[in-house]
Amino acid sequence: MWTDMCLALRIAREAAEVADRAFAEGVAEVRHKADGSEVTAADLAVEDLVRQRLAELLPDDGVHGEERPERRGTSGRRWLVDPISGTADFVHGRPSYSVDLALEGALAVSVMPSLGITIAAGRGMGCRVFRGRHEEVARVSTQDSLDHARVCLHGKRKPVLGRGVVVDGSLSVLRLVTGGVDAVIAAGAGLDEFDLACLPVLVEEAGGRVTAAGDDVVLASNGPLHDALLGLVARPGVEPGTPGS
Repeated sequence: MWTDMCLALRIAREAAEVADRAFAEGVAEVRHKADGSEVTAADLAVEDLVRQRLAELLPDDGVHGEERPERRGTSGRRWLVDPISGTADFVHGRPSYSVDLALEGALAVSVMPSLGITIAAGRGMGCRVFRGRHEEVARVSTQDSLDHARVCLHGKRKPVLGRGVVVDGSLSVLRLVTGGVDAVIAAGAGLDEFDLACLPVLVEEAGGRVTAAGDDVVLASNGPLHDALLGLVARPGVEPGTPGS
């Protein structure tokens, strides 16, 4: 697993340099896909680089990216690539976008090149945050009071919680795994396996929990608040499950 983690970090960081250069230069062209989401030339360049490196180093592994057709492998392993997670932020000059790479169900790397931050986690390895040369172990908060819970909301169909404190949603995953917020709820059409590729491994290895609470609703929390929050966001008749299952 350590070999895979080192490789994933190297590839994701190299790809993130491509995204960072494009971000610094400004986005020249944006087009909209069939689902209405934005895509840029940088998305394609980043994914192509990741695919090339994986093909060179792990030719038997499958690769599924957001912008290109899936390449099926023979090893039983599959990499998921979200070349620029937060394309809207990228397009509008906000540095909180990331380059995400995950070995499905096993490890996850999220690089925010314009902020100089990387989050990485592997099953049984814990979660770590790198800020330049500084490395820290990431741990979620221990908040167990729903009334004092700090919650980030994302998506077009934000739930009305009735309890807790809704806070700014920027850098929400980073803040969750480092204890800055207690829960993140994403709701609304458009959530896909690429949006969720890194989330379970990062959050769970930092001590938290992640649950898909019905169609297009995902709850990630510190753990102690999870069941209570799940009761507020889960819709009657929907059986919660694990994202990607």
